[in-house]
Order: sequence, then C-alpha cells, then structure tokens
Amino acid sequence: MVYEKSALGYNEFTNDRRTLNVRERQVLLLVNGVRNMEELEKFFKKELLTETMLKLELEGFIYPAGSQTSTKGAQTAGMFGRFLDTQSETPPINPAKIAAVKTILLEATDDYLGLMGRTLKEKIDQCDNEADLRNCISKWHMAMRESKLGRESTDFLMEQIHQTLENKMLDAENNAEHQTH
Repeated sequence: MVYEKSALGYNEFTNDRRTLNVRERQVLLLVNGVRNMEELEKFFKKELLTETMLKLELEGFIYPAGSQTSTKGAQTAGMFGRFLDTQSETPPINPAKIAAVKTILLEATDDYLGLMGRTLKEKIDQCDNEADLRNCISKWHMAMRESKLGRESTDFLMEQIHQTLENKMLDAENNAEHQTH
C-alpha cells in the first residue's frame, strides 16, 4: 500500500507548532505517494511502522494514494482548502460522540475479539477524552486486523467510527428525534 501526505501532513513541517513525536515525523517525512509499505519497512521495524502509519492515517496526516481525487488539479485545490481549514483549532469531540464511538468499539471487541480483547476493552471503557479515544481506536483497529473473525468487518466499522466523529451519524439521529417531537 502507498500513502500520500494530506494538507495536515504538510502542515506538520511548515507550522511552528509540532503535534507528532520524532518517530512519527520521520515516518511522515518518508511518505511521498510513491514508497510502499515494504520500502518503508527498510527504515523502521514493521510493528512500529504499522502502528505509526495507522495513527497518521487516523489523525488525518496521510491517506492511501489515489483515494482523494483522481485529477491532480482538483487534488491540489482540495489540499489547499484543507490546508486553510487546519489553521484553525478543531473543537474537542463532544461526550456523546465519544460514548457512541466507545459503544462501537466495545461491541465489536466483544463480538470479534472475545477473551483476547479483555484488556483492550478495559482501556476503551476508561477513555474519556479525544487523545485516549484515538489511541484506543488505533489499538482496536490493529487487534481487529490481526483477528480472523474481525478482519472482514474492520473497514465497515471504521467507516461507522469516522461517520460518527464527523457528526454525520449523530446529526441524522438528532434530526430524526427532532422531527418526531
């Protein structure tokens, strides 16, 4: 798989404010839309690379090559717009979203990881802020990808999590509630 930097990824190197640790920045620097995971494994241990790449993708610093737009001009225009968007602070995730994502994570952990997911489930239960939640999502995602039962459902569940975090699912539920009252 080949990844590209997002506008947020480029911002990490142009802004004075750093959000990633040294290893994460090293990996991000080598992501160029051409190198695949196998080539990146020459520079980093596979486990650390996988974990770092997952974190960078979940936090929006990188995305799979070719997944944004097919035209270079539209991609550059979109990137510029996202670059401007990342200049402002994003509001923290509200507690309802955290609870909704935790529910998705906990149910999937029960369904697909069983006893192997017991410690992960405890960590998910304890998370109460955005940083902890993203850390739990990252660990959960890796565990699901490694499990026989959860591997096939992971993409669908990650989409649900992204939709929830982007307000789409909760907004739809809230609109339905307001229309029935």
